[in-house]
Amino acid sequence: MATQVMQVPAQSPCLEGVRRRFASQFASPFASPFASRFNRLLAFAVAILVPAEIVLAKSVRLQGLPQLLDVWPALLMLTAALWYCRWRPLPKLIDFAEMTVWSVLLTNILSLLIQIAGRSNRPLQDRALAGIDARMHFETAFFVQLARQIPAFHAATYLVYASLPVLILAAILIPSLKGHADASRGYILGIVLSAVVTAALFALWPAAGPWTTENFSPAKDQAAVTAYLTLLHSHGPVVLDMKNGGIVSFPSFHVVLAILSAFALGSIRSLRAPAWILAILICVSTVLTGWHYGIDVLGGLAVAVVSIAVVRQIRL
Repeated sequence: MATQVMQVPAQSPCLEGVRRRFASQFASPFASPFASRFNRLLAFAVAILVPAEIVLAKSVRLQGLPQLLDVWPALLMLTAALWYCRWRPLPKLIDFAEMTVWSVLLTNILSLLIQIAGRSNRPLQDRALAGIDARMHFETAFFVQLARQIPAFHAATYLVYASLPVLILAAILIPSLKGHADASRGYILGIVLSAVVTAALFALWPAAGPWTTENFSPAKDQAAVTAYLTLLHSHGPVVLDMKNGGIVSFPSFHVVLAILSAFALGSIRSLRAPAWILAILICVSTVLTGWHYGIDVLGGLAVAVVSIAVVRQIRL
């Protein structure tokens, strides 16, 4: 009697495609060990920061928190795009979409953290910071007046100063598109870490800027920062103003972001030199435009270096 062999039906190509899509959907965020740690750390950071900031904002009578929800429609659309990239799958766009989602989510969270720090009851420390500069034989007003003598050069310094958002966007997205997603992940993690450190230092040493202690007139946006910081230091309730989030003098968060951005873009050889040149010019422009004391720049450099060192340890 002949032995009958059971025939196992071949798996349907359609079912195989579905299986692969589900596998890629759940495996793609953890393509590298650092990617796994990155997602866990940021999820943990958001879970801690959001409730803590809500409690702190209420305790310091910072009102207008519902405006933070304005970002959620864009965030939901980007999250849907991320899951679509995983479902397809579109490997080259998965990291790009993931970095975009985290960036949008963290923008308002970190901005709120800085403004909560601005409600510190510590008196403004402009005279102390100016005193440190004086002991270093450094005066921001000298460089501001030097730049203002040449209108074209003065305009160029403001253009360079305002170019930071472009550098930030490039550092978040370009490495992901070029296959260096871990550089973007380290960059975003570095921003979160440096923002927490900066907020703590800003709460201890709040200051408006060198135009308050040195002999030069502030620009319109600098005067607006002084007015908002004065409002934050008042005793009454204050409505949150997301358009005035750049209120930190010491340490210079402009410098922090410029250095971190150049470090991330340095993962791409062809962008290394131009990224560092622009970052250095941005750091210099913080003084030439009158936004920062010299000690602010040094403080920003220190925070950036520490953040990079910590992120490197996490990646090990």
